[in-house]
Amino acid sequence: MDFSIPPHLPSDVQDLLNEMISDYKEENLTRKGYETKRKRLLDKYTNMDTLPYLKDRKSVSNIRQNTIRIPGRNQSLSSTINVSKYAGTIPDNVSMVSSVRSPRDNGSDHSSSIYKVTTVNSTPNRSSPLKRHGRNYSTQLSLSSFDPLAENSVYNPMIPLLQRDGIIKNDLTTKYKDYNIKTLSLPQILRGRFETFSKENALITVDAKGKENFISWDKLYLRAEKVAHEMTKKKLYKNEKVLLWYNKDEIIEFSVALLGCFIAGMIAVPASFEAYTLGEIMEIIKLTSSKFVLISNECYKQVNNLHSTNNNTKIKLLKNDFFERVTFLKTDDLGTYSKAKKSAPTYDTPLIAYIEFTRTPLGRLSGVIIKHETLLSQFKVLAEILDSRTMPDWKKVDIIKPYNIKHKLTSVNLRSLARFTVMNTLDPTRSTGLIFGVLFNIFTGNLLISVNDQLLNRPGGYEDLINKYRADILLNDQLQLKQVVINYLENPEVIMAERKKVKINFNCIKCCLTSCTTIDTDVTEMVVHKWLKNLGCIDAPLVYSPILSLLDFGGIMISTKDQLGGLENFPIHESKLRLQDELFINREKLKENIVEASIVAMINSSSSFKDYLKVETFGFPLANTMLCVVNPDNSTLVPDLTVGEIWVSSNDLVNEFFQLDKINAFVFNAKLNYQKMQSYVSKNEKSSETLLRNAAEEKLETIMNLCPPETQFMRTKLMGFVFNGKVYVLSLIEDMFLQNKLVRLSNWAHTSDVTRAKKESNQKINRMSTISTMTTETSNRNNQANNDLLNMNSDKRIVQTYYLQQISETLVRTVNTVYEIAAFELNHHKEEHFLVMVIESSLAKRKPENSEIDPTNVVTTYKPDKVLEKKMNDLIDQLYRIFTVEKKFISGELEAKFIKFQMDNIILDYIPHSSYYNESIFSEHLSKLRQLCVEEENSPGTTITLQDSGIDYRDISYDSREKRRKLTDFASIMDVLEWRIGSLKNKAAFSELGESFHSSSKGSDMMSLRSVSWINFEVILSSFLKKIISSKSPLKPEDRVVIIAENNIDYVAIILACFYCNFVVIPLPPLNENKLDRDLKFLAETITTYKVKRLFIDTKVHTILDTAPHNKIFKKYKHLMPKMTLISKIKRKQGLTLNTFKKILQSNYHYKPGKKTLAVPRLVWIDEEYSSTKNLHITMTHSTLMNMCKVLKETLQLSGESSIFSLCCHTKGLGFVLSCLIGIYVGSATTLFSYDTVMQHPKYFLMEVQNKGVRDLYLTLDTFSTLMERASKLVSNLSKSNSLDTRHHSKSKKNNHEDISTLRPDMFRNVKNIMVPFIGRPEFNRIEAILLGSQSIFVKRTQINYIYQHHFNPIVSLHSYQDVPPIDFFADPTSLREGIVKEAAPGFQGLRLQDSGVVPVCTNVSIVNPETLLPCYAGEIGEIWCCSEANVFNYTISRDGKLVRDELISQQFKSRMAKGTDNGLTYLRTGDLGFIRTVEVTNTNGDLVRLNLLYVLGRINETIELLGLTHFVSDLERTVFLSHNAITNCIISKAGGLLVCLVKCKPKCSELYANIAALIVSELLNRNGVILDLCTFVKPNGPGSYTIDGEWKKNRSTIMSDWFSQKLLVENQFAINYGENISMYLLSDFNKDVTK
Repeated sequence: MDFSIPPHLPSDVQDLLNEMISDYKEENLTRKGYETKRKRLLDKYTNMDTLPYLKDRKSVSNIRQNTIRIPGRNQSLSSTINVSKYAGTIPDNVSMVSSVRSPRDNGSDHSSSIYKVTTVNSTPNRSSPLKRHGRNYSTQLSLSSFDPLAENSVYNPMIPLLQRDGIIKNDLTTKYKDYNIKTLSLPQILRGRFETFSKENALITVDAKGKENFISWDKLYLRAEKVAHEMTKKKLYKNEKVLLWYNKDEIIEFSVALLGCFIAGMIAVPASFEAYTLGEIMEIIKLTSSKFVLISNECYKQVNNLHSTNNNTKIKLLKNDFFERVTFLKTDDLGTYSKAKKSAPTYDTPLIAYIEFTRTPLGRLSGVIIKHETLLSQFKVLAEILDSRTMPDWKKVDIIKPYNIKHKLTSVNLRSLARFTVMNTLDPTRSTGLIFGVLFNIFTGNLLISVNDQLLNRPGGYEDLINKYRADILLNDQLQLKQVVINYLENPEVIMAERKKVKINFNCIKCCLTSCTTIDTDVTEMVVHKWLKNLGCIDAPLVYSPILSLLDFGGIMISTKDQLGGLENFPIHESKLRLQDELFINREKLKENIVEASIVAMINSSSSFKDYLKVETFGFPLANTMLCVVNPDNSTLVPDLTVGEIWVSSNDLVNEFFQLDKINAFVFNAKLNYQKMQSYVSKNEKSSETLLRNAAEEKLETIMNLCPPETQFMRTKLMGFVFNGKVYVLSLIEDMFLQNKLVRLSNWAHTSDVTRAKKESNQKINRMSTISTMTTETSNRNNQANNDLLNMNSDKRIVQTYYLQQISETLVRTVNTVYEIAAFELNHHKEEHFLVMVIESSLAKRKPENSEIDPTNVVTTYKPDKVLEKKMNDLIDQLYRIFTVEKKFISGELEAKFIKFQMDNIILDYIPHSSYYNESIFSEHLSKLRQLCVEEENSPGTTITLQDSGIDYRDISYDSREKRRKLTDFASIMDVLEWRIGSLKNKAAFSELGESFHSSSKGSDMMSLRSVSWINFEVILSSFLKKIISSKSPLKPEDRVVIIAENNIDYVAIILACFYCNFVVIPLPPLNENKLDRDLKFLAETITTYKVKRLFIDTKVHTILDTAPHNKIFKKYKHLMPKMTLISKIKRKQGLTLNTFKKILQSNYHYKPGKKTLAVPRLVWIDEEYSSTKNLHITMTHSTLMNMCKVLKETLQLSGESSIFSLCCHTKGLGFVLSCLIGIYVGSATTLFSYDTVMQHPKYFLMEVQNKGVRDLYLTLDTFSTLMERASKLVSNLSKSNSLDTRHHSKSKKNNHEDISTLRPDMFRNVKNIMVPFIGRPEFNRIEAILLGSQSIFVKRTQINYIYQHHFNPIVSLHSYQDVPPIDFFADPTSLREGIVKEAAPGFQGLRLQDSGVVPVCTNVSIVNPETLLPCYAGEIGEIWCCSEANVFNYTISRDGKLVRDELISQQFKSRMAKGTDNGLTYLRTGDLGFIRTVEVTNTNGDLVRLNLLYVLGRINETIELLGLTHFVSDLERTVFLSHNAITNCIISKAGGLLVCLVKCKPKCSELYANIAALIVSELLNRNGVILDLCTFVKPNGPGSYTIDGEWKKNRSTIMSDWFSQKLLVENQFAINYGENISMYLLSDFNKDVTK
């Protein structure tokens, strides 16, 4: 660590470095934070030109910058908006700067900015930041509405609202000259009240039950003196902090204690269980070092009778070590101090009156210091305001009553002596209720009625009290009043019933002071016109007066309506609205923080709410306060009529937080950044703007004269504006959120990328609102924004600001079981501010009642609550812990019990959705719209092409040896075989890998190839025919037989022998010893369904069934098995030929007359790999088999010299053709490999690949992966062995020449075409991972070629011999979900796809709309239709032991396009979605080739439609797998309108399920733009755990069926959202507007 301080630095920079070093050593700053801040500070000084702290700054990514570190307080990433809740709500996370800065912020004074209200202007999955004016650009909550880099922009700052000098004087009235604020104190005034009005009631309280208590001035004073006397006896020092522990119903006791503190010169600290938790009270005691507590009897009982929530045992709190050091004094029964009656003492009033602790949004406490001077200043201003509103008919005037006999006797106006009755329903022990309730009443000498707010919940309760006490002034808050009015409107009969008994009349009310930070205009409307007026209040609109009180600053007031005058210097923006307190402002402009008031909207108020927002003013700032609206990002004045943060300046306001010096400097000593404003003014140097620039310069000079640079302001956290000199507040900073502006595109979709809007669509441009720039007139700003949009130089995303009137209280304040919170934003969608809150709560420690105990989940260590409290409040490791929580969450290591998601319409605005969310993307309506969109995107005059592959039809296929011999003339493969036997004779026909019998060493496992010629193969085949024909249980034509054998020569021979006998052959893969029960069960089902008459097996299968312990399993199914024939033991008799059996085959094994032999199914392929097609069996005829051979031969250009290798899938599809047919068809040698043998001894297969001239290999993905892995290990081991041999035998000649028995890294050099089949989309990620993990094996990307297979066609398309690697296509995911194929824009990370090649010969592929049956335009996705000679013949369905067919599937084989577009071809509908894309690429020879490439997306039945868009579950599931490495299997499906994810994890991850679920939801939102509804975790192991063979994605239907039937044991599940129907409902209003 570098703690050095360069000596050449200025002293102030050195001071900052010293401060950072101190913060780091005190563990208030992380190492990364220290190094980052140090480097930034030094770089800034090095690069600066003039002032060191005002230099432009560059972007900094993912670094917590400008963080003000609070000693002993928690630091973390910012919450929903990167806003520091300073003052009473300073957050523990003070990360202030977004990761990408905007040019409008360049040059901002970051060193003086503790929070940022910004958002990153980036789009999901963008690879590079957007550029504007050559700089990184980000859209902020642009309180700067002014872009200094925009053309023709002129800075025109607002003029601050200055203090109204002379309005408020130290001597409040001409009557009471000595009523001077500077010489008076509250104890002195209280003494005067005692002497003058001793027997009058000072205070009346009404508790929740309606019971009254009262106290007179003499009792109040003398009891307060008694409390002060008792504290003096305890020898407390002056200014010592004393805790006041009282409930809000105990206002009399609280007032006595508070005034006693004032008299004794102590600093009061109010606290109670009603406002704080026990832990918070303990923290307050620790922070203030309080050792003395004034407490009521009731609160003392509460403290002494606490019970544990765990076992309900009593907690002896007062005997706790912590509270034993604290002295408690119960004040209820202290009585009065009679000695105080004799003479007035001299009061030594301290500077500080009391400290009020408020919470931050994250639940932390910060103390607001309330000074006596501040209180008296607030009192005198409010008194003047109330007096200024006096009406001639009032019987009471002068809110301040005389406090001594002299003044009382000289008062000639009896109305001045009549006391006002003030009714307070606010909490009288804190905030505004304390200042303007209890203390203001003492100051003014009126009667205070303090009412418990629970009485307001009862209909008619508040009205009765007002009428009973004839209240003159009401003090309440907006939420209370709203509830009262709602109760009145919902229960008018209650009020009417009361009116019959006692007439309720509100003509007594002179002022209704309602505390709030934002005015709800609906509440105002209800209060004034439906409550006050209806109940008889005179001048109701004037009576109702909201007061702008700062609750986080102790409840002080900064604005309300007054009639004091002095408005000459206030600006007038619209003279016609000068007398109006309400404004109708344009909603769209307000989103850009521009205020545009409308008189027309005000006149037509009933019809203006859609486009205009009604706001109400608080009035003018207090007369002794200066107010301005500032951009909090750079401390510059905002332009006129622009939203910003409200700053106030006055010597009479709160100016300090308790023990938060750094925060105090930022909050209370804020200064305007005149240098930045000056740079704005001088930015534009165009001659055409000279006059405007000069005017702006003069205006800025005037502002500097009126408000000098050294003027200090207080940041209020209030976002608002000034109009006609009046203050309008829209929201607290933390109560607003950002949204990306959406534009409507011509293809019905919506996007936040405004640059995609059509340039010629002026209507759309106007609807999208404008990007705000700084000009004098609003219209200029709009024009500039439109020009920017048309030039496409503006932001790709416009971030708009939305304001909330009220948000719910923070979680910590609401839930008393919460110990700790960590909050941070997700790393993706930073511009959306996705917030994560991690809560540490006692609820997570408790065991559910009446639940079955699982030993793996029992928490073995418990801690008492007080120990947990101590741990949670330990401030030493807070910084470390928050960062640890974030790190653990992102890595999925955070243990959690519960998770909740907030997925409302705000988030849905950013999720891709169609306006027609009830329609499929392939509906006729949307198809037409999509095609119109495609047509519009094409150049005029360009012909729209349809997606058709074309066809290379080969009617005739010639033999490569006899050029004139037509292979297509043969009717079956047996005819070709007989011709090959006669023409090729002794040439090699088949080879197989087997044990070598010529090894020189005994026990060697060496293997070699055994070859047979065509004649020898005829002998084997004839021997098998002889065995079948001579069987004692002879078979008949069309009998079904099952063949289970390894891939060898015997297998091929028995297949052909059965063909000769016209049996229906059902080849099945060899039995798996590890899953024998499953395989035998499936075999028995197949035998029963097909009524199989014979079972042909080889030695391996026979051995498995005949040896223990497998024979026990076989016994269960033996009774279902037909006669079995062991083909390996059939004797080969030389001299047998096929001609020997011609006659008997013709007589006994020929079809009955009249049957078309070639049209009868001869082969059944059964594929168990996918559960959806497991029971869907393929039937093949000789004709279709011959056609398939022709297609393969002509496509791969196979000849007699080709070497055919057969390894995989020899019982079905292309693997069967390669194993049994293609070698015979083309007349080449076929080498057969047993899969199990190759997996055990891969070297011999790889040696054959290396040394033989094989060009084509057919390998499944798993086989290819295993071979590459094994080959890599063999080569690695061989290289190590050779290295050792070289050391010991360096001179050996044997090592100098190449040995063909040596496996080389380039073993695949001769292979031109490694064919990897895929059912659907190619898994290129796995291919690349295989190549990356086996880099020692030399395999070019052009050697690996995909084959697109379908259940009904094993070779729909292939990439073989294109001489180019697979072509990457990055599709725009949003467009793809709409059915449009569009390449992702540069810089955007689209969905990566790779082609599946081109179609083979005799094949035509068209892309067709699966619903309308119309061909798709180029640029659309559709269903892949295949017309090919390689299509299978037919199918059967095995269902409940019977063979059936489905009409829908049958129609799939004979599909034709809709009338008018029918091209005469009959197609096979694949059920797969994809598209054809024509590309021009350069091959390895440098030639430009044009290819019609087929891109396969996935099956239709594996897509999910959400909000009108189509998502492929493979994409969603890939995202789930990537979200956490503990996930072993998952499937996503839509069930009952819910998007469901079933997840299986590794064992021992149950505590991480909540974290994993959150990561899954986050990643799906990030990568795929979908919201998961339900995340279910199945039990991974143990009793009841769920197991299934193979990958889940291949058994999707089985798993979902098991889930529905409750066979799948769910270990935990989390609900995230309410399903698509709710999402549709949230979007319905918007879409209604779209359709208009």
